[in-house]
Amino acid sequence: MNISLDLSFKEKVYLLVAKLPGKFSKFCPSYLRELSRTVKRMEAMGAQVKYKSRIIEVLYEDFLYELRLGTTDFLVFDQVILDKEYEPIVSLIKSSNNEHSKFNIIDAGANIGLASLYFCKKFKDCKIVSIEPDESNFESLNKNIFINKLGKQINSLHAGIWGHTTKLNLSNEFRDGREWSLNLEETDGQKDGEIDAFSLEYLMQKFSFEYVDFLKIDIEGGEKNLFEAWAKNPFSLTKVKYLALEIHDEIVDRKFISNVLIEAGFELTEINETTFGVNARFK
Repeated sequence: MNISLDLSFKEKVYLLVAKLPGKFSKFCPSYLRELSRTVKRMEAMGAQVKYKSRIIEVLYEDFLYELRLGTTDFLVFDQVILDKEYEPIVSLIKSSNNEHSKFNIIDAGANIGLASLYFCKKFKDCKIVSIEPDESNFESLNKNIFINKLGKQINSLHAGIWGHTTKLNLSNEFRDGREWSLNLEETDGQKDGEIDAFSLEYLMQKFSFEYVDFLKIDIEGGEKNLFEAWAKNPFSLTKVKYLALEIHDEIVDRKFISNVLIEAGFELTEINETTFGVNARFK
């Protein structure tokens, strides 16, 4: 499949330059290199790829995905779907718990929903709350839910998760500032475009979760506020059975987070870039 079919003339030139010998590839924008590399890998692994207007539709292992050109969607797809980033964690959960089919899952920092879709595949009849604060990511999240007919299993929420229910601003000043590294920051309540942010306790009440069977958190440094709140009042955290967390060390102290989790009853394992916790209270 010719990936240049849906690219602008300028983008096509960049890709041609990137194929020249030497260091010419550095002049090609990173998103085009990511696109080219990931699409080749998709097709090599048996995916069916279709090109629409600035959208790539991918059929892979019985699921459909829509990925946006010019975004980090291809990097996320590479990690979550092709590399199966969460497979070791899912395997650990299944090996330690036979009652894993009807799981209540919260996917905090859902991006375009790839992890949520992966969890749907692995945990049959689960109920997922997918939380994403960025409007464009959220629209893609809803599209990926819709085209896979998973609206009964996945509830999407245009919001963030925080230590307390409040309003926040979305910032693109963290890391590379692209779609997968947007984060939330405290606001004075006077700015346009503020986003709802909810505590874990509020989310559990809203969706009638007595317990959260699996909590996935990847919120680009927002975990600092969450764990500062849980250090003072860990009640809702003690209601979580399994937790997968990406800690952003430039924002928060890893040892502090580990201590909060251990105090709440979690036994911790590091799996690649993810801290995985099993709450011993439920063993």
